[in-house]
Amino acid sequence: MKRIKAEFFLKDTVQIAKNLVGKTLVYDYKSMVMAGIIKETEAYTEDDPASHSYLGKKTNRNQSMFLSPGSIYIYRIYGIYFCLNFSCRPKGIGEAVLIRELVPTHGIDEMLKNRQTSLKQLTNGPAKLVQALGISPKLDGCAYHESSLYVAHTATASPFTCVRSYPRIGISKGCDRLWRFRGE
Repeated sequence: MKRIKAEFFLKDTVQIAKNLVGKTLVYDYKSMVMAGIIKETEAYTEDDPASHSYLGKKTNRNQSMFLSPGSIYIYRIYGIYFCLNFSCRPKGIGEAVLIRELVPTHGIDEMLKNRQTSLKQLTNGPAKLVQALGISPKLDGCAYHESSLYVAHTATASPFTCVRSYPRIGISKGCDRLWRFRGE
C-alpha cells in the first residue's frame, strides 16, 4: 500500500478530516500488515475550545500536535485507553485529526486476537482501533515519513457512497461544530 505524502496534512484540518474518510490506515509492524478503511474522523483546531491545543497552548500532553504534518499524536483517555491522531498544518500549529473508526481489511485475525471481540465491535471506536491494531503509545511524536503507521490510498472503490458531518462525540465545548465525518 502506497503511503500518502505528508503534504496531504498541510491543508485545512477540517477538510483533511473529511478527506481521510475512505482512505486506508496501515500499520506495518514486525512483518505484519494490519489495515482498515477509515470510516470516521474528527477535526480539532487551535481555535476550537474542544481541542487539546486551544488557543495554541502547548503542553507535555499535546506537543505532538505541533509537530510536522502527519506526525503521530497519541493521547490517553480515561487513564487507560489511547487514541490516534495525525497532526495537521505546518509545524508549530497545533491541529490534528482523530481517527474514530475503521472498516478492517488486512490482518483481521491478528486484530481479533488483540481485542478478543466480534468483528462488528473490533474497530468501531478510537480506543478500540488502537487496541485492535496493537498501536503502541510510544509512536506518539513519530514523524509521518518515519512511521510504520500511515495513511494510504484505498486500492479498491470506497465502500461509502457519501461522507456526512455530525457533532463530535465526548466533548462539552465546541459542540456546534459539525467536525465529525462519517462514511455512509
